[in-house]
Amino acid sequence: MAPVAALKPPMLGELSPVALVLIDARRRILEANPAAESLLKMSRRALAGRPLSEVIYHDSPLFELVDRAQRQAGDITAPGTPVSGPGMHTRAICDVRVRSADGGAFVIALSETPSRESNDSVAGAAGFGRILGHEVKNPLAGIIGAAQLLDRQGQPDQSELLDIIKDEARRIERLVNRLSAFELFSAPRMQPLNIHALIDKIIAAETAAIGSNVSFRREFDPSLPDIVGDADHLQQAFHNIIRNAAEAAIDGGARGQVTIRTAYAAGLAMKQARLGAGLRRAMLVSIEDDGLGIPRERQATIFDVFQSSKSGARGLGLSIVSEVVTAHGGQIRVDSEPGKTRFTVLLPLGDGADHG
Repeated sequence: MAPVAALKPPMLGELSPVALVLIDARRRILEANPAAESLLKMSRRALAGRPLSEVIYHDSPLFELVDRAQRQAGDITAPGTPVSGPGMHTRAICDVRVRSADGGAFVIALSETPSRESNDSVAGAAGFGRILGHEVKNPLAGIIGAAQLLDRQGQPDQSELLDIIKDEARRIERLVNRLSAFELFSAPRMQPLNIHALIDKIIAAETAAIGSNVSFRREFDPSLPDIVGDADHLQQAFHNIIRNAAEAAIDGGARGQVTIRTAYAAGLAMKQARLGAGLRRAMLVSIEDDGLGIPRERQATIFDVFQSSKSGARGLGLSIVSEVVTAHGGQIRVDSEPGKTRFTVLLPLGDGADHG
């Protein structure tokens, strides 16, 4: 995503190359800078007092971003957002950021994607997100409905597996909804959650998928408090790591083992802007397998996009893991040698576990 200039309260940045528009709580335009005049093809005098929907067509995803900004704290960002309006000769593809201002107002920053090639690709990605959201929901609803029907008719020993099917289908549905609204893994919805309950769900799903080929060993610290994070995003991240570990353990030959540990990160304090000022104590989650290991030359690039050693894989899993962990103010590292690979995730703890 192209960098977006810092948003400023009125007067809006006169010299900023980024289009800046200030709207009130009723979505009426209060002010716009010269770059916004150029983008929207309207003067500031003509823009002032107009509803945003009279300047930008109401079917633009921009309005979904403003809706989200009204519901949650922090900046809302989305790359490749189509923007068009009655005064604009052609549709623009913009990187967008929405930030709350005083009195219930919002500043919208729109930075045009620089090249035609980029425009086509991000517009295609935006369209794909909407198609995905529309087309995936129907089969997901059918899966959930079938699982509920089987749960009513099925045997008691099937209920746990059916619960896994329903929970995973609903989680996919939430992720697809968020993707179709251009939510990124870099913009988590923070809320208290229990890391052990989250990992237990993943282990249950993996046990059902892999069967008896891998054993999962838990070494949890029960004294750890809840953390503040995005449950869906963190579940996606840890599921990717645990599944990779399980597959690596199977590749090792005999029945593999994956060990998952949680603990306080002794002597470490971390900053997390989403949790407020000050340093926070940290917790660690390590996932260790007894597989063949990762070659040393690959370890430095393992979190890069499109890096994968699996046949037919696209290499997105660990890049998503890295993005999710970074968005939570955390860190991730990997240590590997033949017969042992360990991924360690460090996350800041929430209130009640501060250093200062």
